[in-house]
Amino acid sequence: MTTPRFHFHQLGETSRSALQALAGAVPRWLLVDILVPVAVSRMALALLAWLCFHLLQFPLKSSKWEVGDNGMAQSVAGHLTPNAYPFVNMWARWDAGWYLDIAKNGYRFLPGEQSNVAFFPLYPYVVRLVHTVIRVPSDAAWLLVGIIVSNTALFGALIYLYRLICLDYDRSTAARAVLYLCVFPTTLFLSAVYSESLFLALVVSAFYYARATRWVTTGVLAAAATLCRPAGLLLVVPLGFEYLSQKEFRWRRVGSDCLALILPPLALAGHLAVLRWRFGSWNVISKAEAIEGWNRSLTPPWNTLAYSLQHIGESIGYHGAFEFVFTAILIALATFACFRLRPSYAIYSVVSVLFVTSWGDLKSAPRFGLVIFPIMILLALLGQNKAFDRTYLTVSAILAAVSMVVFSQWGWVA
Repeated sequence: MTTPRFHFHQLGETSRSALQALAGAVPRWLLVDILVPVAVSRMALALLAWLCFHLLQFPLKSSKWEVGDNGMAQSVAGHLTPNAYPFVNMWARWDAGWYLDIAKNGYRFLPGEQSNVAFFPLYPYVVRLVHTVIRVPSDAAWLLVGIIVSNTALFGALIYLYRLICLDYDRSTAARAVLYLCVFPTTLFLSAVYSESLFLALVVSAFYYARATRWVTTGVLAAAATLCRPAGLLLVVPLGFEYLSQKEFRWRRVGSDCLALILPPLALAGHLAVLRWRFGSWNVISKAEAIEGWNRSLTPPWNTLAYSLQHIGESIGYHGAFEFVFTAILIALATFACFRLRPSYAIYSVVSVLFVTSWGDLKSAPRFGLVIFPIMILLALLGQNKAFDRTYLTVSAILAAVSMVVFSQWGWVA
């Protein structure tokens, strides 16, 4: 009896065949236009931050926190620890601590102090849901889940952005918009333990399904966006215009599917009702936002701009000037969008910029502007000009690199 022999080259040929079949099943645009730019940009940012951990030692101006060797968050003063979970710590600064607290412990409100009720629930609760699968109690595991959720949402957001743009433009424009977003000056927040990437995914997919006239799905996604960030409520205005434009503004053609657009305000009302039940106040979010250190309250945009211009030199480092110039560019692009983009996209750009400039200062404007997706479409259209394309990619990539270094070292970016 002859025993059959197993040859390793057969395994290699089988593996190659399987990989080729898998590659053939995945659309080329998904690999080339989305996976490559997002993967390369994230790896470049992570490598840059890792090198800075080991080559540079920026002193901390005040006590901060990091995940230590034991996997738990701990206070650190003086200098950061370069070898303690570097690929977790580099993406977990500032607001990441608040999201970690909500995911682990739920909401708390302490009158007169900064409280985590200022942050909306969807992102940290998604992190909590995913963590139930992992069940590792360390803070490093919690934050790693947050990074995974953010990057998964980013990938989904880019897919929907690409497909949405392809409804009106060619694939080169869609690919350029994806690339521009991946090297945007504040693109790091789409991979950090922040809610930006999840919010972007929900907003873009809501518009995509609105274009497909699937209004129940649109309403659910817009409601989820509202539970992710307060700006999600703004979707009612452009999506309502999109609905009416599809009905040619004839009231007789309006159907019961328009009721899906009441889901975002209902979602916000539900969240506020839960906070009212827990903490005895309908405006507990406003109370938390008004605490010293945040000092955020509704302010007319022109007053915010005037105040920011008058105090441009009083912000930390160069941030006052950067935030003001960035906001001025956002305003210019939102205005230009009114002449170049689909009306519902232009409306979303305008109301988003108004929202960004309605909180008394421009402290986080560069981060908030990151998720205004029509801006990326407009930049991609301008990028048809090779000089603009090269200039944008060069300047934006440099700013993205600087932002990542500053953020990873506990510096303020946005």
